Amino acid sequence: MSVSDYAAIDRNRLAELTEREQRRLDDSTPGSARMYERAQGVLSGGVASSYQLREPWPIYFERGEGAYVWDVDGTRRIDFHNGFGSMVQGHAHPAITKAVEERLRLGTHFAVPTEDAIVVGEDLARRWGLPQWRYTNSGSEATMDAIRIARAHTGRDTIMKIFGSYHGHV
Repeated sequence: MSVSDYAAIDRNRLAELTEREQRRLDDSTPGSARMYERAQGVLSGGVASSYQLREPWPIYFERGEGAYVWDVDGTRRIDFHNGFGSMVQGHAHPAITKAVEERLRLGTHFAVPTEDAIVVGEDLARRWGLPQWRYTNSGSEATMDAIRIARAHTGRDTIMKIFGSYHGHV
């Protein structure tokens, strides 16, 4: 497409369609509206993360299975978000559910080395051909580590951040 092709877009029609679909979504989520009102009493902004905000209220979900999620109003939706991409395997995958249930019976968090970390590291090394791995607690921590490694490797201090995109809290 050339720049002139974009000028042919009827912006009024686009705004009209966007408003119509926004109204449809708002009308179908009264349970989320109620939950948002409740959440504002205990969560800053009524959500666990500012990236979950949406006007006039965020859509609250209660469960997922495979490629689908259900909001608190019982509406089944396709999960295009996939937890910022971390849920590519879908929700409640039987093999993952079984593995988590087995791990739960043995304990979940020790804050000390375990064989599980080695097993996962060995599997990642085999799959990706990268011999060393470091686990992080969050995307923010991973981004911070990546910036530090890149600065050390290049000797540069400047980093580029894309405006309007989330890069962790660093």
